[in-house]
Amino acid sequence: MTSALVFLFYATLLSTKDMYSYVIGALTLFSLWKLPSLSGVSLDKQEKSIMMWMLLFAGISIGATFWHGAYGRSFEVPVKFGFGVLLALCLIKFPPKSAALWSGLMVGAASGLAVASWKMWQAGEFKAFGFTGAIQFGNLALSMAVLLMVALCWLMANQNAHRRLWFALLALGAVCGLLGSYYSGTRGGWVAIPLFVAFFLLAYVRRSNLLVCGIALALLVSVSGLLTYQSSLIQTRVQEVYTDLSEYQEHGSSSSSSLGARFAIWAATWEILKDQPVLGVGEVQFRQALKAKSQAGLIGAVPAGLANTHNTFLEVWVWYGGLALLSLLLAMLSAARYFLSFIRHSDSVLRSYALGGLCLIGGYVIYGQTQIMLIRNNTLLFFLLSLAVLVALVHQRRRVVLVAENV
Repeated sequence: MTSALVFLFYATLLSTKDMYSYVIGALTLFSLWKLPSLSGVSLDKQEKSIMMWMLLFAGISIGATFWHGAYGRSFEVPVKFGFGVLLALCLIKFPPKSAALWSGLMVGAASGLAVASWKMWQAGEFKAFGFTGAIQFGNLALSMAVLLMVALCWLMANQNAHRRLWFALLALGAVCGLLGSYYSGTRGGWVAIPLFVAFFLLAYVRRSNLLVCGIALALLVSVSGLLTYQSSLIQTRVQEVYTDLSEYQEHGSSSSSSLGARFAIWAATWEILKDQPVLGVGEVQFRQALKAKSQAGLIGAVPAGLANTHNTFLEVWVWYGGLALLSLLLAMLSAARYFLSFIRHSDSVLRSYALGGLCLIGGYVIYGQTQIMLIRNNTLLFFLLSLAVLVALVHQRRRVVLVAENV
């Protein structure tokens, strides 16, 4: 049951408008149905720490939302974090097959690119977005591509009768994910690529293969440099960074460029938070404060009119306060430490799951600097389910390894 639902979530994430939400709903109902049996789930100290901080974040955020009298939608994020813990417990008790995760990602990346290509053809421009915003689409596509590269490492450690077919399909999915990220033009996601490379090196570089890894890294850097030099899209997006910075230096808080407007709203947000750093100000009061600053000429119309702060951690701080932000950061740090503890493990399968978890956390930290990845529905659900699945797979594989060691 969990394998089928996990597959369906990833398979429909980028190619449908909201089917993935219904899949999460079904998985949540299944978890509630199995709730009596979840009380016996055995967790280690690190797993308990992750879930404790997630629940603490949910509790503080719900309390802050009541305190501020904010919109009903402000409850959605902490409630989903609470259900994220429930999903993690359910998947640890009833773990999905790893093949369901990898095949779902493969189908999702390929179908997402197909839908994006169709929409680009309709619009007559190369800007991939599918059924969501270009930034969310690009970041999700990149994360799916990276996890599929992790799957290729997992495949190397598995004696599979259909290894060649699996390799071809996983590689195809990874390429589709990378193309989805490329055509989205999402610069904020591309910044995470060096971090992903560092995690892969941390997981797999040994003295015995140092030369091979060095050659592979040199080839990767060379090919990336060549593609960057040859790609007009990448060159344009990079050049826009310098243009935006120059525009911000000239106009400051009235900047209207992509990066300039972000810098302006970040500065304004910081000024608003100075008075309420612990409890935040709430979604409604934040919009009112921005409007007042705009009317007073302290911030331009473009940054004041942005739908959000374009920063996950500032948005959480504004909506729910500093205590909630701290608990969120500690939850992510606990998860990162959990996966990091297995990144050099002798068991290759366990190591691949840990690598996937580290890439998930690291990617979201980078993405979150320019987009509210843990606020938007599709990106939040992807994070919570992926975290739950990878923790469950690590938990299950550890038990297998321990049994093998004690035989």
